[in-house]
Amino acid sequence: MKTKCPNCGATHSLDSLVMANKGGDAFLQAFDVPPELKTPIIQYLGLFRSVGRDLSFDRVAKLLAELNPVVKAGKVTFDRHTFDTPIPAWVWAIEQAIKARDEGRLSLPLKNHNWLYAVMRQFDPRKDVPAKTTNASAAHGETVAFNGVKKPVFAGRTQQETWDIVNQARDPGESLDETYERIKSNY
Repeated sequence: MKTKCPNCGATHSLDSLVMANKGGDAFLQAFDVPPELKTPIIQYLGLFRSVGRDLSFDRVAKLLAELNPVVKAGKVTFDRHTFDTPIPAWVWAIEQAIKARDEGRLSLPLKNHNWLYAVMRQFDPRKDVPAKTTNASAAHGETVAFNGVKKPVFAGRTQQETWDIVNQARDPGESLDETYERIKSNY
């Protein structure tokens, strides 16, 4: 089975990815990323890719190995200051990076995480709610249909992920639409 990353453009077979030393390391590092950060981190990793080139598995493994301990610690030390970095701060800062890229305000490819840390230091949980937690996908009109009824996808999830979550949470005799309504507040 071939896989292609929509952000970094790398194409590889899943078997060789797991078997290749650095590809396997990158694959395993990705499992350590908290679920709320999986999609944003993939987008963020794409910011390290040079135009017209794939991001190597070696580089992905290195970047994830740098980020995972910092994310787990919930704190970042940058520019001689230490500050809290809850998961919403990471999501918000990555959203700011993607926005800056789209507006041409970010010099690419990124060389390190300093830009992200500098932005993250400005995170205020009272006002900076990441769009992903307010269902950015739904704000972009992404929906999933259950029994012909369209519903917004869950925050930070794809249509397939939303469908899978609902299908797995479904109780016997319950329609997918009913299950969605029952569990949507959890997402």
